Amino acid sequence: MLDFDLFEQTYEKCLKCNACVVNCPVSNTTLDFGGPKHLGPELKRLVNQQQTIDDKRIELCTLCGNCDMSCPENVHVSTLTAYAKAIHSDQSGTKFRDFVLSNAETVGKLASSFGPITNLAMGMKPVRKVMEMVMDIPAERQFPKYRFKNFKRIYHKKTAGTKRKVAYFVGCYATYNAPEVAESFIKVMKYNGIEVAVPDQKCCGVPMFANGQMTQGLKNANYNINSLLEYTRQGYDVVLTCTSCTMALKKEYVSFLKSAGAKELASHVYDADEYLRLLKDSGELNMDLSPMKEKAGYYAPCHMKAQGIGNPAMDILELIPGYEIQDVGAGCCGQCGTFGFKKEKYDVSMRIGKPMAEAVKEVNADYTVTECGMCKNQLDQLTDKVVKHPMQILAEAYDSYR
Repeated sequence: MLDFDLFEQTYEKCLKCNACVVNCPVSNTTLDFGGPKHLGPELKRLVNQQQTIDDKRIELCTLCGNCDMSCPENVHVSTLTAYAKAIHSDQSGTKFRDFVLSNAETVGKLASSFGPITNLAMGMKPVRKVMEMVMDIPAERQFPKYRFKNFKRIYHKKTAGTKRKVAYFVGCYATYNAPEVAESFIKVMKYNGIEVAVPDQKCCGVPMFANGQMTQGLKNANYNINSLLEYTRQGYDVVLTCTSCTMALKKEYVSFLKSAGAKELASHVYDADEYLRLLKDSGELNMDLSPMKEKAGYYAPCHMKAQGIGNPAMDILELIPGYEIQDVGAGCCGQCGTFGFKKEKYDVSMRIGKPMAEAVKEVNADYTVTECGMCKNQLDQLTDKVVKHPMQILAEAYDSYR
């Protein structure tokens, strides 16, 4: 059984102002969801006054973090809803599909081992129809590609005596779906004379938290904390290229575990663009960037905005001579990690993402830039623009410099 005494206690500060409801992408799309206020602070109050309450509507929470960003009293609403998800899973059980989706690392290992076959099969309508009938994964949903030559197969450890040292938390997506992102990051660090180490690591746990698998998610969290602290205590900074992973290490581990180790680690964690901006501010960033006459539209993932660090990707990419980048100014993409892979939530996912697709079309850039692999998956499905990671663009600018 889960230890439900681990709930975040800031719910008492909730003013019932509905700011979280107004800013919730799901609440703004369907009335089927009770809303973050009702399934967060209000449900917690009820739980504290009587027996545990299992509310099925919590399945519609995406853990996007918009509720946390909008709360004037800094209530960690998403922590409360994450535990409500865990209660629901504990009381009602977990669908096989949701169990599979929560284990992104295991799926990545298996799928990438047979990458070409996996991708071919996932592109066949009969296979996807069978998946819909058997696992309730919508046949219309587009899937990210899996790479046989994943990052673990192509990475070769390199060390150098540099002033700065980075411990790279790669994440499942850059490992199994987009190793070019990881390679680009390492290349950017190399151009800046920074040693990169890749510590032992497990999935950050975000897919587990989102599917009510709190116990396993916290096991992964503790593993990652212990592994990464071995590096931070030797002077390494922890840098990530996935905003969801960054959010987990910066905030969710601290909120869920409330341990000294989680807090210590969080103080050393940076998004990749945030880290480069830090180098720029300290006069350490290599500015040998080749001009690029391109126009890009930037889509900010919810988990980037929830970190409260501004817009580091645009701050860095604007340093490239001649490069034009514009924030598309869109809300949640609707993919929301594993949320958009569920048949009963697919329509909501598409409706949430529609304004984003319209915004991308209106900007009419050469391509779209985003840090989140799942946001990219939704952009690939709803728009006709190529989607790139900021590290890929920076690596190209460094490579082309003369």
